[in-house]
Amino acid sequence: MVYRTAGTSCESWLKEEVKSGVSYDYLETKTGMETAVNGVYSTMRWYVGGERYYSLTEYGVDYVWEGADGGNKDALNKYGNQLNASFGMLYDFWANAYKGINRANTALMYLPKVGDMTDAEKTAREGELRFMRAYFYFDLVQQFGRIPLLTEGNVSEIKTDFKRASVADVYAFIISDLRQAYEVLPDVAMQADRGRATKWSAANLLSKVYLTRGSAIKDQRGQQPTDMDSTAYFAEAVINSGKFALDSDYSMTFDQDRQKVSSETIWGVEFTNDVLFNGSEGNKMHLYWVPTYEKLPGLQRDLQQGRAWKRMRPTPYLQTQLFDHLNDSRMYKMFSWVFYANKESSIPVWKDKYYYVNENGEETGDLLYETPAELVGKPKFALGDTAAYFIPKYYGAKDYKGAVIDKAKDRQMQLDIAKAPYTLIPIDENTNHFFPCLKKWLDTQRPDMNYEQGGRNFVRMRLGETYLIAAEAYGRKGDFEKAASLINVVRKRAAYKEGEAKPQEWWQIDGGDMANLASSTEKSMLVTPAEISDDFIGFMLDERARETYGEMNRWEDLVRTETLYERVKEFNPDAAPNIKEYHKLRPIPQNHIDRLSPKPSAEEAVSYTHLRAH
Repeated sequence: MVYRTAGTSCESWLKEEVKSGVSYDYLETKTGMETAVNGVYSTMRWYVGGERYYSLTEYGVDYVWEGADGGNKDALNKYGNQLNASFGMLYDFWANAYKGINRANTALMYLPKVGDMTDAEKTAREGELRFMRAYFYFDLVQQFGRIPLLTEGNVSEIKTDFKRASVADVYAFIISDLRQAYEVLPDVAMQADRGRATKWSAANLLSKVYLTRGSAIKDQRGQQPTDMDSTAYFAEAVINSGKFALDSDYSMTFDQDRQKVSSETIWGVEFTNDVLFNGSEGNKMHLYWVPTYEKLPGLQRDLQQGRAWKRMRPTPYLQTQLFDHLNDSRMYKMFSWVFYANKESSIPVWKDKYYYVNENGEETGDLLYETPAELVGKPKFALGDTAAYFIPKYYGAKDYKGAVIDKAKDRQMQLDIAKAPYTLIPIDENTNHFFPCLKKWLDTQRPDMNYEQGGRNFVRMRLGETYLIAAEAYGRKGDFEKAASLINVVRKRAAYKEGEAKPQEWWQIDGGDMANLASSTEKSMLVTPAEISDDFIGFMLDERARETYGEMNRWEDLVRTETLYERVKEFNPDAAPNIKEYHKLRPIPQNHIDRLSPKPSAEEAVSYTHLRAH
């Protein structure tokens, strides 16, 4: 589906300026209406067109640390003073979402007037518009709480008197839109015009909305006793529809060659390698998860290994504690742990001697390793060989202040590095430049390494998460047996299969028994009701991290479960000093407040801009 935007005036009711364009009479034609509907979808491109949505959903959480570069870290990862009503990204997000809402409202207003569309066509487009409107409101209410609830189009006047609706009313409206969409959207896995909503994308979003509303204990979201029943109903409707299936291997889920037709994808935003289709920005998510590997000996940037913008890196907790390294294949399949030599001129040669380095980075004169004479002066590796390798375990670990925890392990680490024919980078020694690379967003089909406008799809709903949504609903209802059975579908896929080649780390680093090198780990991956019932929400958050790391939902997961403050305090030392309980909501953007008329009272103004007042 090619997205083109109707040139309508008053495109965003939350902005004062009037935009000129074609007459609204155009929307009373089928061509005009199709253009308007496509314009609603096109607002989804904003999410991945730059350093935007990932900053709002992956910074300031428990499993991500900031990388070396990027301008949003202090505000969003460290919860610094920059996170206030004037922080520009908040308004960009706000404006884009309301742009989509306003386009949907306008299209819904004109849809009944279109003379050259059948009733069936109108009904289908209405379902899509309601789905998209609900999607944007769901994003907004999770980030900002009480927000203006605009439900009708307005093309005759500029509106500036926006009152914020209660969170409960916003959720009720979202659910109403989605249930209507669910009843009328086509019962197919994917429409002929890929990227359009279907019955099942509406059902999947409904399950997540009900789960989010019903997860609240302290917060007031209008939660109902039946929310978990509704969550399970709609999630299982998707699972049992027969339209979708988990990819057989976790590494296939984000394989670029097949991700556009994956049986696991429920809904996503379409991109291609055609710049005319993608618009001016394309999908730039491939940039933000790549370390600065080109700074290491024997390496330079290339298309296969990614362009390093070094924005996001996994925490040691995620790499060393969260996964069962012997049985769960997801960690090794999700990240690039090895970088391969592609620059011959910078390949290092063996030195004759290597000396121990103290905590200040100074050689002590204490001999660590003497190289065999036949190797001295020869290249450590050749083109195509391993040039850099990350070890996913605590190995010569340091505390947060940089002090070595175990001197013996630190010495052994330095010895191993000295003896290795490549650059060995233990997890503890990761910096904000050097860390394993998330592979989920890499785009190797760009014209060249410097080309930023990627063509990967932006997958927003996939079946792996749907199983976990259904499982959480049952666990919250106290049915841990059913919850475990759903979780185990995902964990079975995550296990090593019989005969599957395990990574070298499995036996060299993690202590795997070579006798079991080709054995299935499925049995060890399955969980029992007793194993998950003690701290069920904690387990679900961990499992969601293992399955959906980097898929831009973590901040909202922690807010939804009312665990943001506690988990950030425990696992994110960058954010821990500043985070407060009130950071579960973002401040209403100042740009919006400045346009309000009449102006809010002093008390109302505080409720807009002061985080505690939310």
